[in-house]
Amino acid sequence: MTTTDFTSIPVLDLAKASSNKDAFLAELQHALIHIGFFYVKGHGITLEFLDNLTKQTISYFDLPLDDKLKTDKIYSPTFLGYSIQGNEITKDKKDNREQFDFANELPATWTEGRHIHERLTGPNLWPDEDVLPRFRQSILSFHSQAQELAETLTRFVAEALGLEPSALLDRYVLPNQQHRAKLIKYPAVDQLDPQDGTQGVGPHRDTASLLTLLYQANDLPGLQVQNHAGAWVDAPAIPNTFVVNIGTGLEYLVQNVAIATTHRVLNPPPGRGPRYSIPFFLGARLDKKLAPIEIPQRILDQRPQTVVTDSGHQFSQVYQNDPGLYAVLNRISSHRDVGAKFYAQLAKDHGIITTETKTGY
Repeated sequence: MTTTDFTSIPVLDLAKASSNKDAFLAELQHALIHIGFFYVKGHGITLEFLDNLTKQTISYFDLPLDDKLKTDKIYSPTFLGYSIQGNEITKDKKDNREQFDFANELPATWTEGRHIHERLTGPNLWPDEDVLPRFRQSILSFHSQAQELAETLTRFVAEALGLEPSALLDRYVLPNQQHRAKLIKYPAVDQLDPQDGTQGVGPHRDTASLLTLLYQANDLPGLQVQNHAGAWVDAPAIPNTFVVNIGTGLEYLVQNVAIATTHRVLNPPPGRGPRYSIPFFLGARLDKKLAPIEIPQRILDQRPQTVVTDSGHQFSQVYQNDPGLYAVLNRISSHRDVGAKFYAQLAKDHGIITTETKTGY
């Protein structure tokens, strides 16, 4: 296997960081530079907790549609809340998935004249407690544990790239920043209309973030990672692990030495039922133009020269000058009904065609 043509995703054991830190950092460095994805085990989040989280996720999506629509993100400019099957767009094509976006609880503080990205911050939309008991508590507990794990990994990422452990978190993450996560349900192919295709979510890179942690909540295929030669590599569920990948924010901030690898999800095969997954996104700060950090030359010398990607590079130049605007534009592009309601002029100014009509009803 060459370093530009990986055929599998490595599994890193976080416990090894205590017993043999140098070896762990070497494995992590290779994954960051040459793959952009890795599994992590030994992460400290109990299987009992994750099993309960899976049950809560399934219970949410099993609610009657009317109950889920009460938490629809159309009610909030934050883009937090529920999205009905087929309502999200990737590369101008609908994604065959339902999802519920959530974040750490923060109040809405944006007012006219403030930077537009501040409008993305605000409270979650929750189902009533009597409809789904303990759901909010479980979801926020997951968010807290996932953020702690993501921050731990980010410190190791910094060390693996020759930096001080706090170099990324101190410069690029704010203390009271809102970080997003999702519950996702991908229907099996036989649960879709034939014209829907099999795009669970199209080829993309995770935008404006440092790291993504993904819990694959049941043992169904779907997640695929594009290697640097352009081939698609399966990333199957491995019990009690998280899949970790690099966001475009981190890639930019470390001078493209860590790769935000393109990935996609295919809907599960017929007869297998739905696939559930739960990603958490550790976001980079959005409040000002960000300068890439100085990376040791010995690390920069390993930077990949050619990376094939089926993902677009939408608004990539905007990120370098205004990360907050970049984040808003990407949200509008993916959720065009919310864009039409709250950001119509901004969408028009940037050539995004919005619609107030949802698909999938």
